[in-house]
Amino acid sequence: MIYSRFGSLLTLVSKQQGIDGRVTIQARAGDTPEIRQYNAGDMKADGGMAEIDQAIANLPWKVVEGKKAKRGRQFQI
Repeated sequence: MIYSRFGSLLTLVSKQQGIDGRVTIQARAGDTPEIRQYNAGDMKADGGMAEIDQAIANLPWKVVEGKKAKRGRQFQI
């Protein structure tokens, strides 16, 4: 089982890699529906860091869907 550094049980959802190469994990804490971002170093597990590393390796990558940028100005006539 994986916990936050404050002791809340975490349900891992996905992972994401930033421009700087740092991987963050999206997870739910306890029974809350809200998804929050966590760093691997802020997590604790019964099986230690090996359990955390294995859980992160099995997570899917977060898919970010963004709006396409509009090119140029749009005028109404």
